[in-house]
Amino acid sequence: MLTDSPALTRHRFGTGGGWYLSTRLEDADYAARGRRLLDEAGIEPEPPGPPTGVEAVTRQAPDGRRRHVLINHGTTTLRLPEPAHDLLTGAVAHEVPPGGCAVLRKP
Repeated sequence: MLTDSPALTRHRFGTGGGWYLSTRLEDADYAARGRRLLDEAGIEPEPPGPPTGVEAVTRQAPDGRRRHVLINHGTTTLRLPEPAHDLLTGAVAHEVPPGGCAVLRKP
């Protein structure tokens, strides 16, 4: 019924725009399309949620700088996915120990 019609269209309006997808994709293709839309909008995806027992909050300043606050209420060490500068200690953090906390920014 839709032969020779576009499967994906885009309409720009003002400073924004919209996309319309009229087909089904594989999960990996949906993820790739979503990543491209986020990249074009300048939006960084939030990292996956913290493990059980870890409290995590991200704050963003008006100038765009982000700070990630982590409090480890658990009984095991939280290993960070990548090193980050801990504003509380002034050192590069690789982990947050049980009962520990950190305010992180990427180095």
